[in-house]
Amino acid sequence: MLVYFDTTFLAVMKIFEGNNSTSGRKVALIISYFVLMINLVLPIILVALVFKRFEILKIKEAKQSFNTMIVRIDKNAKIRLIVPAYFFFRRLITACLLTLPIDNTFIFLQYVFILMSSHTFVLYLVAIKPYQTVGINWYVLANETFYSTLIIAMFIFSDATPELRIKFGAAIALITSLVLIVVSNMLMNIIYIIRGKSKLKKDIYREKKKRAENEALERAEDEDRKLRRKREEEEFMRLPDETLTGQTVIDTTEMTNYKNFSTEQKLKGNKNTDDVFTPQENEDDEPKSRYRKKKGDMADEVTDGTLEAKQKRKRRKHHRKEN
Repeated sequence: MLVYFDTTFLAVMKIFEGNNSTSGRKVALIISYFVLMINLVLPIILVALVFKRFEILKIKEAKQSFNTMIVRIDKNAKIRLIVPAYFFFRRLITACLLTLPIDNTFIFLQYVFILMSSHTFVLYLVAIKPYQTVGINWYVLANETFYSTLIIAMFIFSDATPELRIKFGAAIALITSLVLIVVSNMLMNIIYIIRGKSKLKKDIYREKKKRAENEALERAEDEDRKLRRKREEEEFMRLPDETLTGQTVIDTTEMTNYKNFSTEQKLKGNKNTDDVFTPQENEDDEPKSRYRKKKGDMADEVTDGTLEAKQKRKRRKHHRKEN
């Protein structure tokens, strides 16, 4: 990582220098472009290769070729393999920002990016815990916390404030952060030397087993939570349906009652219409009558007309025979 940062920083500095008067400087510019392109493409290829061969990383013989990038990182989840990609990206952007001249408008991005990237990695360590043992996770978290404190103290110690008391406190915090970073690194190395390789492997195996059990319990709890939520949603959706069905039953009973009542009223109305008084009508005023006639009278009139027509036909036939 140190070689990657240094080569990126020197290549970007040469590109932004702008002085290409001699042939040697032109060759250096071409080499700088070539180095910068390699530093941009190579991390993407390596990280993509690691993610593509994620399934074989659980095999001991297969993961040995990737130990430089993912050593002491837990390989049971892809999200834990973001650590090398994060370190490549962080060093690349930091090297590019450090080449900005002091009178540049965007000089503040150096402080903003370094601080935000450090805070983001702290949150990632707390949430994911990507390393194999608790000790390594706490060690990296402590280093990153001290580094964030160092950045904040450096900003306060600069020309951000003219108060000497504040600068004095920032200087104390800066020196303390530096000492803590050095002490934590030395202490971690001493602990690993004393414990030895065999005990470290036992710790890794125990932590893997414990983490697998905890993840299995978390998955079971998530499934139970999802099932409970789904059941509650089904019950919630069922309640309006039951009320609607009850309302439809009430509406249908009301409609049937209304229909029965209306049929009874119609029957009563028909009986009353049969009893309606039909006054005697004069022969001359028969077509002008305003009263409705009864059905029986209408039928009698029709039958009388048919009898008269039959009698007329018989008379005509009889008259023809006589002639």
